[in-house]
Amino acid sequence: MTQDELLDRLQHPEWCDLECKKAQHGVSEDAWRTVSAFANSAGGTLVFGVKDTQGSLEMVGVHEPDKVQNDFLSTLRTGDKLNRMINVREERFNYDGLTLLVFHIPESPRSEKPVYLKGDIRKSYIRRGAGDEQCTQSEIERFLRDASAERYDSLTVEYDTEQCYDRQSIAWYRSRYESRPNNRSCTGLSDNEFLFQLGLNRATPSGIRPTNASILLFGADGYLRGLFPRPVADCQTFSFRYRENPPGIRWIDRVVMESNIIQAWLSFFPWYLKFASIPFRLDPLTMERDDTPLDLVAFRESFLNVLCHQDYQDHTRKPEIRHFTDRTIFWNPGDAFAKGNLLEPGPKEVRNPNIAIAFRRIGLSENAGWGLSDVIANWTKLGHVRPAIQSDKTGKSFEVTLLDQAALHIVAEQVNEVTEQVTEQVTEQVTEQVRRLLNCLQEGPLGTWHLMHQLQLQHRPTFLYDYLQPALAAKLVAMTQPDSPRSPTQKYQLTDNGRQLLKCSV
Repeated sequence: MTQDELLDRLQHPEWCDLECKKAQHGVSEDAWRTVSAFANSAGGTLVFGVKDTQGSLEMVGVHEPDKVQNDFLSTLRTGDKLNRMINVREERFNYDGLTLLVFHIPESPRSEKPVYLKGDIRKSYIRRGAGDEQCTQSEIERFLRDASAERYDSLTVEYDTEQCYDRQSIAWYRSRYESRPNNRSCTGLSDNEFLFQLGLNRATPSGIRPTNASILLFGADGYLRGLFPRPVADCQTFSFRYRENPPGIRWIDRVVMESNIIQAWLSFFPWYLKFASIPFRLDPLTMERDDTPLDLVAFRESFLNVLCHQDYQDHTRKPEIRHFTDRTIFWNPGDAFAKGNLLEPGPKEVRNPNIAIAFRRIGLSENAGWGLSDVIANWTKLGHVRPAIQSDKTGKSFEVTLLDQAALHIVAEQVNEVTEQVTEQVTEQVTEQVRRLLNCLQEGPLGTWHLMHQLQLQHRPTFLYDYLQPALAAKLVAMTQPDSPRSPTQKYQLTDNGRQLLKCSV
């Protein structure tokens, strides 16, 4: 971070990525709560020498910078305050005679969370908005589950393998397995021997026992409930747009998937086909009809992501797939296990590797359960706005949103084709939310906080999904720092297409 970037960032209030402390003569106790919160969430920047007065940041400077910096860094390394050593990156700036100390706190590895204070795990914190919140017991338990070296779906359960399985689910799976040309045939094996060869049954001192993965995949209802008391997923269809919520109107169709994962997979498609975009195509050579939904890949991979990556030990929250007239939201408990860019090629760490491998063996989940690139490719190829993907490190959840806003993706091209005027059809394709965002940017580039303030929005996901991302996807708005999309000083500006659209909309 340069000095100019820091000064620009201090023009905005604190948020999930920034915390400021006076720390003129020493490190305050609440600074350690912030370190814990940043380390347990997505990381952040801690600035000493800045006072926060009701949301307004004022530079006051650190009076004893050497003492404060040395005390802070040495304490981070000795473990006197925190249970883990935190490797921070420090910077020092002098502005107008004032010294500011800047510390960049990284997110801790999954295996080292939670980071807590004074040897008391109850003093674990997470970052929400501009505040440091003490973790609840359930949040601490999620951290501990994620930190375990052995994956939950690999553990065995003391069930009788002759009694605990739904044989119809296994039969369906084996039929798909045998149809795959690269699989070694197992037709001569019993169901239990077959599952043993796949690693889904395991040898233990008490005999052959099923793994959690095999019960989740194939378990009979009673045995499944004993291990997993909540639904695998809850699919809901609504007859209105997202956030409209007409009074007295709920879902018009609902499928609660309370049996095993295979049955959930089989019941997902009848629900999906009720609203899927199904074309009528005839192959000119074979004259065979092709009714494959155009958006099948996006929906299939999004649902596979729910099945492979949800936290099956979280019994208080269930995955929800909600289909509205303008979008479909796939939400599941458990943030992304993999770190870094989830769309980059290469292997990714998986929360439930045995479940992901089981799907891969029947031709699904080819990317080990991370088919997000396929979701994006299929959805954008159809002309839709790029899907919104959010891994919430604080709330421990993951969400994929398929926005059904096909026209926005081609607005930019249509604007380019019109010189003197933009047709009424083109201008109508821009949503009211995007139009309001464009109006805010007429005077020049603005950052997220200023845009939300002008739009009178408090819910950040609403701003991202309904305003910013559609405008970016339509190339009506661009980042001022495209090479650093997550920069704390990132701003957004109108493109030539955006200015032309506003001009022609008057």
